[in-house]
Amino acid sequence: MNAAACDEFDPTALTVEQARAAVLEACRAVTGTRTRSLETATGRVLAADVHARLDVPPARVSAMDGYALRAADAREAGSRLRRVGQAAAGHPWDGTLPPGSCVRILTGAVVPDDADTVVMQEHVTVEGDHIRCDRPAADNANIRGPGEDTRSGERLYPAGQVLGPAEIGVLASQGISEVEVLRKPRVVFFSTGDELVPVDEPLEPGQIHDSNRHMLRSLLSRYAVKARDYGIIPDDEDAVREALESAGREADLILTTGGVSVGDADYITRILQERGEVGFWKIAMKPGRPLAFGRFGQARFVGLPGNPVSAMATFGLFVGPALRSLAGLPVGEPRTLRARLCEDLRKRPGRTDYQRAIVETEDGVDVVRSAGGQGSHQLSAISRANAFVVLPREADGARAGEWVEVLPFSELY
Repeated sequence: MNAAACDEFDPTALTVEQARAAVLEACRAVTGTRTRSLETATGRVLAADVHARLDVPPARVSAMDGYALRAADAREAGSRLRRVGQAAAGHPWDGTLPPGSCVRILTGAVVPDDADTVVMQEHVTVEGDHIRCDRPAADNANIRGPGEDTRSGERLYPAGQVLGPAEIGVLASQGISEVEVLRKPRVVFFSTGDELVPVDEPLEPGQIHDSNRHMLRSLLSRYAVKARDYGIIPDDEDAVREALESAGREADLILTTGGVSVGDADYITRILQERGEVGFWKIAMKPGRPLAFGRFGQARFVGLPGNPVSAMATFGLFVGPALRSLAGLPVGEPRTLRARLCEDLRKRPGRTDYQRAIVETEDGVDVVRSAGGQGSHQLSAISRANAFVVLPREADGARAGEWVEVLPFSELY
C-alpha cells in the first residue's frame, strides 16, 4: 500500500453504517407533547392513540346520483315508478315511500327507510313525474352502510402515527378538531471560526463569508424542529464553552460546523471530552472524516466539519435521520439506484467516497456523471449535483461504462 493510501486508511475510524447506527441509537424521540389544531397538525406525530367518536357514514347514504326505491318494485326491465320526492346531502327526505314509487336521490344523501336500493340515473328513463328502469334492480345496490368507513370506538391511529393529509381528513370527519402530538425537537446551531464574517459585511484579508450557517438554516427549515441560531462563535475557548453550556440547557440537539478536527484552535472536541461525552469524531468517509458526536448537558451533539461540502454531506447522512428520530418519525435506509458511469472517477482506497454527481435518464437508462470539482470546499459543485456516487471504501475509483451505486439527494434532503 502506498503512502497516500495509508493516509486514507484509519483503523480507528467508524464506517458510515456504524456511525449512523450510533447516532440513531442515541437520538430517541422526544417525550414532551403539545395540543395542536388540525390546521397546524400536518406532519406532526401523534403522542397518544386516537379513537373514532362517530360512525362514518352515520346512516345509510347513497353512493350515486339516482333513484331510491324498493328493489321488489323493479325486478324487471321496463318497470315504471312514480317519483314522490327528492333527497340531497344535508336535506333528507322524511316521507313514507309507497309501493311502486321512488325518490330522486343525490350522492351522499340519506336513503329513505323504506328503500333498499338505489338505481343509477344512467339506468333510468325519466317520463314526467315517473321513471322507467332500463334494467332489473339489484338488492342493496349503491348504498353505503353506517360505519362502513369507521365505527365509533375503533382505534383510528396509534401513538407514533405521522399525520398526513388523509389522516387529517379522517380526523375532521370525526369532529376531532385538536390532537395531542409530540413537541418539535429544539435545535441550536452555530458556526465557529475567526475567519468567518456575516454575509452582509465586507471581507478583510483571510476572511470568508459564513456560508455554512445559512446552509444549515435552510436544511433545518425542511424538518419539524424549532431551530435557534447562535450566530458565529469566535475561536476562543471561553466563548465556545459558554455557547455549548447555554445550548446544552435548552436544546435537544446542538449542531455546529468547524472546530472538530485536531487544530490548535479547534476547541469543541476538547471541551466535549472535558465537560461532556464524545461518542466518536472520525468516520471513514469522504468528504466528512472529522465529525464529532456525543452529548453536552441535556442535548445530543453533532459537530459537522467546517468545509461546506463535508458539512452538507454529513448532515444528509447523519443529522437528517437524527432529526427524524428525535421527532418520532420513521427512519429508513436511504434508497439508492444503479446507474451507468459516463466518465472515469478517481479515488484512493481507505474511505467510502461520496462524489457529487448528476444522474439523469438517457434512452431509458439511468446514467451518471461528475458534477465538477470534488474538493470538500467546492460548494458550487454540490449545488449543480442531484446525487452522490457512492464508491466503496476499498475501491480505487470507477471506470466509464461501469454500473455504480447512486444516492439521490431526494433521499437525503
